[in-house]
Amino acid sequence: MLSTYLSYRLIAQDIPKSIDRVEKQPAVDRETKYYLDNIGKVTSVDDFVNDYRLFNYAMKAYGLSDMTYAKAFMVKALKEGVSDPDSFANKLTDKRYAEFVKAFNFQKLGGTATTYNPAQQGVAQNYALQVELNSTQLDLDRARAETANYVAHIGDVKSIDDLMADKRLLTYAMASFGLDPAKEPPETVRQMLEGGVSDPNSPANKLADKRYANFVAAFDFVQYGDQTTQRAAVQQAPKTYLPNTGVTPLTQNTSAMQAEVDYYNANIGKVKSIVDLLGNKRLLNFAMTAFGLDAKTESPSKIRDMLAGGVSDPASPANQLSDKRYAAFVAAFDFSQYGAATATRDAVTQTTPAYYLQSADPENAYFRANIGNVKTANDLLLDKRLLTYAMGAYGLDASKEPATRVRDMLLGGVTDPNSPANQSSDKRYAAFVAAFDFAQYGTATTSRPEATEQTERYHLENANPETAYFRANIGKVRSAKDLMSDPRLLAYAMAAYGLDASIEDPETVKRFLTGGAGDPDSISNLLLGAKYEGYAALAKAFDFHTYGTQTTSRPEVLDATPTHYTTMDGFGLVKPGAAYVQGETDYYLANVTKLKSIDDLMADKRLLNYALSAFGLDPQKEDPARIRALLEGGIRDPESPANKLDNKAYAAFVAAFNFEQYGEDATTYVAAGQVTVDKYMRQTLEEDAGQTNEGVRLALYFQRKAPGLTDWYQVLADKALSQVARIAFGMPDSFASADIDKQVKLFEQKFDIADFADAGKLDKFMTRFTTMYEIQNPSSTATTSVGVLFSQPTTIGVSTDLMMAMQQMKY
Repeated sequence: MLSTYLSYRLIAQDIPKSIDRVEKQPAVDRETKYYLDNIGKVTSVDDFVNDYRLFNYAMKAYGLSDMTYAKAFMVKALKEGVSDPDSFANKLTDKRYAEFVKAFNFQKLGGTATTYNPAQQGVAQNYALQVELNSTQLDLDRARAETANYVAHIGDVKSIDDLMADKRLLTYAMASFGLDPAKEPPETVRQMLEGGVSDPNSPANKLADKRYANFVAAFDFVQYGDQTTQRAAVQQAPKTYLPNTGVTPLTQNTSAMQAEVDYYNANIGKVKSIVDLLGNKRLLNFAMTAFGLDAKTESPSKIRDMLAGGVSDPASPANQLSDKRYAAFVAAFDFSQYGAATATRDAVTQTTPAYYLQSADPENAYFRANIGNVKTANDLLLDKRLLTYAMGAYGLDASKEPATRVRDMLLGGVTDPNSPANQSSDKRYAAFVAAFDFAQYGTATTSRPEATEQTERYHLENANPETAYFRANIGKVRSAKDLMSDPRLLAYAMAAYGLDASIEDPETVKRFLTGGAGDPDSISNLLLGAKYEGYAALAKAFDFHTYGTQTTSRPEVLDATPTHYTTMDGFGLVKPGAAYVQGETDYYLANVTKLKSIDDLMADKRLLNYALSAFGLDPQKEDPARIRALLEGGIRDPESPANKLDNKAYAAFVAAFNFEQYGEDATTYVAAGQVTVDKYMRQTLEEDAGQTNEGVRLALYFQRKAPGLTDWYQVLADKALSQVARIAFGMPDSFASADIDKQVKLFEQKFDIADFADAGKLDKFMTRFTTMYEIQNPSSTATTSVGVLFSQPTTIGVSTDLMMAMQQMKY
């Protein structure tokens, strides 16, 4: 018969192979198949304990076979759960009960307990709750009001004097870069702005705190003059204002395309020449993609020649090509005409990013490439793809409209009050015809910005279901009463001007919609504080008092309101509707199970940001390197990075995406499913080993539990673990009756509990135990402990040399 040491080694040296042999046992295979086929059908504690085969399998998996008969005992433990520290399972000394109850957590998860995966159901449930919690942030109303004011007025600022004169805008601008104007004398701020950042010795550049230089670089009136506030760095300031003032955005724009836009916006200002653009492949690819071109298929020399030739000369390389996308690209990046200032133009800073975002939809590229060929109403009607795009931008469905009716409207124009479009009660038709007014503009119709830029913008904005709903239905609104009777339209209109319909007083809303903005100094309006301007803007756009039934046909409603909404939504200041939450959740659930590693999660920003948001963590504030370190540390070790943080949301996040413990199964494992099966196999392996040698069973059990031990009290609380420790250290069974603290002190002197996490040190300990166990319990009755100690070295078992070496080991 093999010794305890060798028997243990034969199993422990390849645990997966040993378990594979266990899995192939007919009885084990039969019970496991039954378990996996049926555990997911269990929806209550009673269902669980009343199916003996399922319950017995689960109890054995957690080492509790001897308690399978005690149903009442286990029902009590399961129903109280483990959420409460004083629950029945938590108060039991044997922690296997708490581990079992946590795996089958009916108290917390109810009917989903046997199918629950924290990265799937848990995160999705948290996300919906967090959306509601975020919408109640204390400073959210202030952030909305200040952002709405900034967006509405920053474009009017043309100089340093203008900015300094508007304290509210200045405060917002500086706060966006983490600065407080109250701490800086106005003359100091002015000096920094007047110094710019081109000179390394400018006041802003000489400060160690680079926030000042970043602020001045954005508001660089010295270099950009009255065009400064039209630049992306200024227009996008709200993106940094929110995190810098402690407000978590209500939505996250997390697409890969947005990441490219952010990179482009941050770096395009550094481009001063054709060489600079060609030298940055990422920027070049972005710019050409925006115009429907692929930089990877074009030779650098061809691109260089086109850019150098510009578009002023009809014979330039770009103009000579029949594909007008090249000319459009060169017209935007026309270094031949604008030189070093090219990258500061609107065509580069605003139009190009907008086109890039549209490039994901092939209909945008088709429209842009072909609308210029349309010279008459008939041309538009003959191209169903263009017609569908154009009408859809204004909330109309071309497939539901007779071609003759559309033709009549287009030919009737909008100049005549009695034209078909103007006579329609649905004002969407008038908006569509106004953009494509062949009656007034003839063959020049599709060269107008209303037909091109405006239509494309509307199409892009309509990608948001709330905007699409607004455009499709606002034309039916004839009065303030109509608007207030449609909660979805009202919420959209108010959100566009920085107001949340769900928390505002309906009577106040009605007062502004029916009576206008009123006196800003009236008591009722003063009580609104910063919100007054939002209400005033809403009343000005939806001025039923002045325009009556024509109110919703005005550009302030059809054009400006969706633009304001899109802007506020882009900054994360619009409370997400059910459609948004469902869309993000659908994407998450469709893709989370594909994640096999931390790298996979970090690579999908949309998934990662959804997950972080679900735990109340702001993706904009989190350092990816830090998140990776937390995930790599896991939660099994009480001293892991996540567990050491005061904010327990991080530990909860890591627990949901526990790649450190579950590897590639982290987003698919079910504690009641495969995890329990794995435990069952290991338990069976240990029990089978114990049938021939109890010492091997003890060794395998200790090997499994030891890495998770954090103090010797845990060892003493477990009968099997404490038996292993006593035997390994040569202590008699009677030592178990000694004072607990004295036992712990002695064990601490012999072995550092933390060393069990070291595979090498644990292996040495197991060698000591199996050898000492063999001495006390010889595998062969013909071999005595003296014989083991003093026999000559043999080819199997434990040699005398090894025994002597072990006796000299210091623990």
